[in-house]
Amino acid sequence: MEEWGITFENCCEWRVGNRKDVHFWKDVWVGNEDLKSKFPRLYSLCGNKEGNLESCGEWVNVSWEWKLA
Repeated sequence: MEEWGITFENCCEWRVGNRKDVHFWKDVWVGNEDLKSKFPRLYSLCGNKEGNLESCGEWVNVSWEWKLA
């Protein structure tokens, strides 16, 4: 499969559950790279570098709103 550009990781998806166990910036939970490496400038400006997914946003009505400040 790898010869076609398909890896095991590309065939899987994350289920983040209660969002407490996933570190927003440091875990690979979207795509194939951690967000601090993918967006170093945004990471350097963020005030919550150690936050988990739950602490980086909240549900407002039916939409998720990110809180990265």
